[in-house]
Amino acid sequence: MYKRIKYFFTNNLYWKALSVLMAIVIWFVVMNINNPTEIKTFTLNISLLNEDKLEENNLAILNIDELKSQKAEIKIRGTRTTLDELNKRYNKENIKLTLDLEQILSYNVGDEPLEITANLKPTMPTIPYPNNNFEIVSFYPTTSTIYIDKVITIPKKIHPKTIGQTREGYIASEPELSSEYIQVIGPKSVVDKIQVIYAEVDISDQTSTIEQNVTPVAYDEDGNKITDIQFNMDTVEVKVPISVEGVINIAEPTLVGQLQEGYVVNGISYEPKSVEVIGNTTNLKKLTKITLPEIDITGLIEPTKFTYDISSILKQYNLKLKNTDDNIVEINIDIKQAKTKAITVPTSQISILGYNDKLLIDMPEEITLNITGEDSIINNVNEELLKYNIDVTGLDIGEHSVKINVDLPEGIKLASEPYIDIKIVEKQEDTSIQQETLEDTQPQNIEETTIEEKSETEEISQEQTTS
Repeated sequence: MYKRIKYFFTNNLYWKALSVLMAIVIWFVVMNINNPTEIKTFTLNISLLNEDKLEENNLAILNIDELKSQKAEIKIRGTRTTLDELNKRYNKENIKLTLDLEQILSYNVGDEPLEITANLKPTMPTIPYPNNNFEIVSFYPTTSTIYIDKVITIPKKIHPKTIGQTREGYIASEPELSSEYIQVIGPKSVVDKIQVIYAEVDISDQTSTIEQNVTPVAYDEDGNKITDIQFNMDTVEVKVPISVEGVINIAEPTLVGQLQEGYVVNGISYEPKSVEVIGNTTNLKKLTKITLPEIDITGLIEPTKFTYDISSILKQYNLKLKNTDDNIVEINIDIKQAKTKAITVPTSQISILGYNDKLLIDMPEEITLNITGEDSIINNVNEELLKYNIDVTGLDIGEHSVKINVDLPEGIKLASEPYIDIKIVEKQEDTSIQQETLEDTQPQNIEETTIEEKSETEEISQEQTTS
């Protein structure tokens, strides 16, 4: 059986192949002679006609992308040879379903977009063969819905914007624009959606000033980009100054002048004590500390506030404040009425400077000093904490009023300058008793001498004899 089948297919192979080929040729000949009529469907995109006329009339189609991407179908009846000819690329491209936009120019568009139903029209290529023997059976869609809006031109403000962070230790200042406004051109309904126009610059890891040409981008209130508009310029130049940042301390202000008598400065406070600035490294090194002008407190009797603008100082060094609210330094001086305290000082605690051992000094046993100051300080002051001295250098025999010099702690003042009345007498030359008396009345320190009040000559002699 197998051999018979094999023999059938392999015997006279040439003639069998020739027979098949002839059958195919005869089939094609018969089919071409008959050339039957058929219907073929062509799928294509809608073609827009006279689109430029809309622009001339300041009109725009809001759904133009949708129209251009919309699929259409045209069914054509014709002979097979005709349909095959139409299906060739150079003819197929000329089969169109056209939307003529000139038909919508007659509509009056107001402040809101207008919805229009426009008719579509099929167009066919002209082919010389085979004698245009075809016809359009149907096409779909027959109409298209168009949303048309008027085109407006309006100026809008550009907002510079930085994204990213500079390298640590550097700071970006407010960006600067080559143009603050830009003309926006587009459908009114689209332009009205613009919430903001940004010109963005990436400052990531930057250490020096940036200058870039940036394409502006419009956004709606939801942060979505708006693309169906045009600008009168493609780019704007944005400059972002980038500087090094630093901290400069502000020194406590110096007070000059005198308060009204009986008043003291209870304390000084000021804010800020330091400011953050930006600038180049060289200028930052030049200004290491901000020194405020001296404050005159002459005649003040109550707490007083002073203010000083440090912007002028920073400007001298081409520096700027990182936080512009820190340019004013507020200085508060707390002034209150001083407390007065009387201190009784034994004259034995008064050191005598410029003492001449050939003379004797007679003074009272004690004196009273009036000091003023804050309660917290003056309450802890007594005569033992103070140091006193008088200077008798160059004084002759006789009576004198000598100023008492007092070493006072900080925050304490004398209510008035203290003086002491002394009497200088000459020593008696022929008695050793007077010498011993002088030694007893001198202090242990040779340079500082304290003299007890002198009694009558007879009483002194009697005391020394008793000793």
